Amino acid sequence: MRQCIFCMEWKEEKKFNREHIILEALGGKGDKDICLNVCTDCNSSFGTRVDASLLNQNITKYMRYKFKIKGKNGIPNPFKGIEIKYADTPIVGELKVNREGRINGFRAKHQVLDYNGKKLIVGPRKRFAQYVNNRLIQNGIQPLAEKYILENRFEFGKPKIPNVEYIEFPEEVKEQYLIYAFPTMLKMAYEYCFVMLGEKYLNDCMATDIRNFLMKYDYKKDTEYYSPTKASMEWINEEKKEISLKMQVDNNNIWGEIVLWGMVLVDICMSEYAFEYKMKSNNCLCAEID
Repeated sequence: MRQCIFCMEWKEEKKFNREHIILEALGGKGDKDICLNVCTDCNSSFGTRVDASLLNQNITKYMRYKFKIKGKNGIPNPFKGIEIKYADTPIVGELKVNREGRINGFRAKHQVLDYNGKKLIVGPRKRFAQYVNNRLIQNGIQPLAEKYILENRFEFGKPKIPNVEYIEFPEEVKEQYLIYAFPTMLKMAYEYCFVMLGEKYLNDCMATDIRNFLMKYDYKKDTEYYSPTKASMEWINEEKKEISLKMQVDNNNIWGEIVLWGMVLVDICMSEYAFEYKMKSNNCLCAEID
């Protein structure tokens, strides 16, 4: 039997799996990155309620794309939902990215445009003539013969693939990112404290508050930010290919410090009773991105 550090229930060994403290989707790997005391039920629940809060953000998707960090479904497309112009035309759409994290196409938005004094209709390859006539009718224009449409259409052929070197995110997006990233990093810090401090940590009043917060939090429902403990978050913009997590003591407080890709620094108070614990000498966990 083993106790889950979140629901606190004792369960059979087979109901636990190897939980990566630094999420696999963020580059976590290796035996030092493992917590064995998270039951499969809690692990599954956290995946949709807590971890997704960080993983579904465009900044996270962009960093995974940039550093080619694969998850179970490959590398995410950070450009999904972001409209860009195609070459020097007025046509807008979004970039396509394959599972390996390479831009491999352009998906044009179906649209009617004014271009050089004419109507330019961008539509799907299948049933293109039907689509064109529907749009013509919507714009008060007589429909055309299908043969005429098909004979006068043109295709772009192989798309021109841009080389994306850097994306600048607006300040409001960066501020929002800190809010959505915090619960996932709090969970990572909690798991790491348990691994480093042992079962005694589960009875710490701060651990109880953090655990209760994480068991109830759902990023789709909890739209207002709050923290169950003292914490600070800031952008440091020192980009590097790693995520680090370490513990340090200051005035009897144990702080968990997490740095995401050298961009975001988070300090979280994990306990106010450092004197109760025997700290291990090597208290740093680091996931370097290959």
